[in-house]
Amino acid sequence: MQQAFLFLADGAEASNGKIHILGGGVDAHLAQAFPASLNVDIACSFTVAWHETERPIEVELAIIDEGGEDAVRIGLEAVVGRPPAARPGQEIRSQIAVKGPFPIPHPGAYVLVMRLAGIDQVPPFRFRVDQAMPQGPQQAPGVVQ
Repeated sequence: MQQAFLFLADGAEASNGKIHILGGGVDAHLAQAFPASLNVDIACSFTVAWHETERPIEVELAIIDEGGEDAVRIGLEAVVGRPPAARPGQEIRSQIAVKGPFPIPHPGAYVLVMRLAGIDQVPPFRFRVDQAMPQGPQQAPGVVQ
C-alpha cells in the first residue's frame, strides 16, 4: 500500500469513490492570533494491492511543527473493498477527506504526514501558518499620514 496524494484544501469531501476538492493544495495560511484554528480539510488517497483489500488498515494523519512536535494526530481504520469490476492483481484506490478545523499552536512551518499500517508515507505536505498583519484604519488611496 502507498500514498497517492495528501494535501490541505479549503474544502474536501469523499463519496462514492471520488474526492471533491475546493481550493486544494493551499500551503500558505494566515492567523490573527495563536493558538489558531486552521479552517481547512485534509484530502488524501492511497492504493492497496488486491490481497490487502477487505481487511482493516491503520491510517494515521499528523500535523507536525518544525520542532517535531505534534499539533494534530488523527487515527482512522479503513477497510478498502473490491469494486465489482475489479480484477485480481489490480491496485484499489481509497479516498479520504477529514474535516477541519485543526489547532495550530504557533506560527511557523508544518508538515502533514500520512502513516499506513505503521509505515510513514512520502512525500509529506509542507505548509506555513504565519501571523496576519494587523489592519490599521482605512485611508483613501494616495493619502499619507
